Amino acid sequence: MCCLPSDSLVLSLMFFTNYAGTKASSYANINKDKAVISHVGIYLGNGQVLHTYSTESGGVRTNDITGTHWEYRFLFGGSAL
Repeated sequence: MCCLPSDSLVLSLMFFTNYAGTKASSYANINKDKAVISHVGIYLGNGQVLHTYSTESGGVRTNDITGTHWEYRFLFGGSAL
């Protein structure tokens, strides 16, 4: 599937596409060059991302996104600096 940023890119922005399901196969045919960005987080290293997406989710939180729909939705990342 996709590759998470290397730990040398800690504190980089991560851009994600729309939710399409919990399986990697749900994202297999996504054209990353044309996909809509629907979510942004900050990469903390070791597969961890700092983000928020709803009050119900607990507000601002960190998650290990390795092997989850967040990893499959990941489009690209990089530093704003």
